[in-house]
Amino acid sequence: METPSEAIAALGTFTDRSKRKSSVNFPIEYVKRADGTTPMAGRLFRSNDLRLKLHMTLVMRATKAPHTLPRLTTRYLARLLNVPGDTGPRRLNDAMKWLRKENLIADITLADGKEGTQLLQPDGSGDLWEVKGATRWVGVPLSLWTKGWILQLNGRDLAVLLALLELNGGSKHPQGEMMNGHRKKQYGLADDTWTRATQELEKLGLLRTTTVVWGNEEHELRTRKRYRPVQQKLDDLPDWSVT
Repeated sequence: METPSEAIAALGTFTDRSKRKSSVNFPIEYVKRADGTTPMAGRLFRSNDLRLKLHMTLVMRATKAPHTLPRLTTRYLARLLNVPGDTGPRRLNDAMKWLRKENLIADITLADGKEGTQLLQPDGSGDLWEVKGATRWVGVPLSLWTKGWILQLNGRDLAVLLALLELNGGSKHPQGEMMNGHRKKQYGLADDTWTRATQELEKLGLLRTTTVVWGNEEHELRTRKRYRPVQQKLDDLPDWSVT
């Protein structure tokens, strides 16, 4: 695949306008739910890769309260997310309609009288996006956008990357944390999704896995994997020849 230079440049300008410096925080419930329901990141990627990429990008851009941004044309969004021009506007229009239907965004009139978009809580409640009072967040490096990684990764890989960042939040183990079936369900991830995405992330250099022996002499020994996301790799430009 050729490097999408135009989209990367557009993303760089778009990100600069957010005035962010380091990371984008997503509520823990966006990635993991303990009540048996599928978290929004999982719902978005399952329904359509583009919906997850679009929503994450809108969250990145709407930095400060009241978390609004000017209305963006679907043609501009298609260029931003490197969606082919012939089908891009229609696909982005469908994605925006879905986000509105699921109460993730709302159309508003901004203070200057122009049309805009309001971020809503990612639980679909329709409440305004609110950062105060949250106890835990999943921090996504800003380089996911500035270096163009969000263009290279598909929705499945993005959802699993979010899960890996949450899994290792606060972890000091040099080899990263282990995953189990219960936690995968909290992330809304099937075994096949996890396997394929971790293999792809490892191939891209964004994940390091280590096989370890787990158990003791009183229980059956078995091999498990530890997962450590390589966040510094996001500071490099993707190698588009591997896709």
